[in-house]
Amino acid sequence: MAKSDLRRLEALMREAKARNYSRRTIVTRAAALGIALPASGVLPGLAGVASAQDANASGRIVLAMTVEPDSLENWRAYSTDGHPVLRNIQEALLNRDPETNELVGELATSWEQTDDVTWRFQLREGVTFHNGEAFNAEVAAFGINYTWSPENNFQIYQYVGPDMTATAVDEYTLDIVTEAPDPILPSRLYFSPLPSMRQVQEEPDTLPDNPIGTGPYIFREWNRGQYILMEVNPDWWGHTADDALGQATIQEAEFVFREESAVRAAMVTTGEAQFARFLSPEDCATTPQCLTASSVETIFLRMDTMHVAMSDIRIRQAIGLAVDKQAIADQLFGGGEPASQLVGESATGYNEELEPYPYDLEQATALVEEAAADGVPVDAPINVVTRQGIYLRNDEFAEYVANQLNQIGLNASSEVIEIAQYNEQFDLNYSDVPDDRGWIATNPHGNEIMDVSSTAQAYYSCDGGSSTYCNPEVDEALDAAIPLTGEEREEALAEVTRLYYEDYGSIPIIHMPLNYGLAENVAWEPRLDGFILLKEMQLS
Repeated sequence: MAKSDLRRLEALMREAKARNYSRRTIVTRAAALGIALPASGVLPGLAGVASAQDANASGRIVLAMTVEPDSLENWRAYSTDGHPVLRNIQEALLNRDPETNELVGELATSWEQTDDVTWRFQLREGVTFHNGEAFNAEVAAFGINYTWSPENNFQIYQYVGPDMTATAVDEYTLDIVTEAPDPILPSRLYFSPLPSMRQVQEEPDTLPDNPIGTGPYIFREWNRGQYILMEVNPDWWGHTADDALGQATIQEAEFVFREESAVRAAMVTTGEAQFARFLSPEDCATTPQCLTASSVETIFLRMDTMHVAMSDIRIRQAIGLAVDKQAIADQLFGGGEPASQLVGESATGYNEELEPYPYDLEQATALVEEAAADGVPVDAPINVVTRQGIYLRNDEFAEYVANQLNQIGLNASSEVIEIAQYNEQFDLNYSDVPDDRGWIATNPHGNEIMDVSSTAQAYYSCDGGSSTYCNPEVDEALDAAIPLTGEEREEALAEVTRLYYEDYGSIPIIHMPLNYGLAENVAWEPRLDGFILLKEMQLS
């Protein structure tokens, strides 16, 4: 081997150790760099470089998704497009049992509330990040404080209750103290996987496109617009643990992105992919295995309530009356139940007494005419917007809503917006939205925390990170409900739900079922929270 090639190969081997490359990845990288490998096949400095085969994993799976994430930073795991990738690479203190939906330990092995504002977590020992960094209480405290920092104000921050501060008590004991009592803190922490402290401190520029975690899969490559590639982690703690709730038996996974449901289904049918998410019922039926599952996703209309027309409750009520929710469920989404609120029955604070807003075009038209007679500018432009590829037939739904609003005398159009541009505008809160923007966002909301408070803090509150609604009475009721527990919490949050409902703060449409297409050789059961965890899949 030439000296120049030897030096380049040695540099590659140092990179391989640092990033825990498999032998296969080393060979691939060497070919891409034009490095001739030794004829003997013996690679210098190979000791310590892991082989994916060491994990007893085999096979490859291609997962067809609707849209790729715009970032792979750890806090993006709260989003529909972020968690399928990130929750396989990074882990949180807690997860949920895929069968019972109960909170279970992941990087924590136990937890307890030691006083009104303090939660103590015992952490799992012997865990390492993909870059070799040891996991301990110091690293966990850093990751929690970084993710939920009010100064960083990441979009996930809207789901925090009282601000929290994490502190290492000893190497594997962690205390989290909240500014006020927060009975559901463990549920919030299940929502946020932990980043590598070393990466955040030393390589922050790599965070958006090179996630490092402790999880069963190691990030390998992101070819934007094409695919994300990951490979089994041979050093994952779960290979030898009895409480991992899964086994990483698939060696390699590739996430690809296809906006059309029919295309995703066809990929599974032809063997180009083995898993497809968010399929229409008719497309799902063409795949070897079609699984339909309940979910925590609710489609709703988020109105700019500061808009000159939509600030009038009669206009918001008219918008609610103009949408035929049962027809939408049956004809557009192929199932689902009309919704009366932004959460389903699994959430603490779901109000059983509320009914979906009825469908009544005649009354809706009368309300618009009444508002116009009182001087409300009902001809002010309204834009029904949706994010590209976010859910099944979202573009058709936005167009339908705009058409219905025009029928009742409003001035509406529809628009499909690219993901990054949409997120930039959607993530504005009430005080930052221009009065003349006039958006109605046709968004899905998943209450994975399964408590109305997290939804209310994001969408009902004047200061909510995604709120375009403000009512001090709702804020006061929410603040009073957050520290409560048991039946008192249930009743108080149900009252918050009622206040928001009666003020037409948003328009719930349907609780959305999710359809997945699987190849014959894939064994997997959908989870209520919609997580897609490779450790819960098997290839036969």
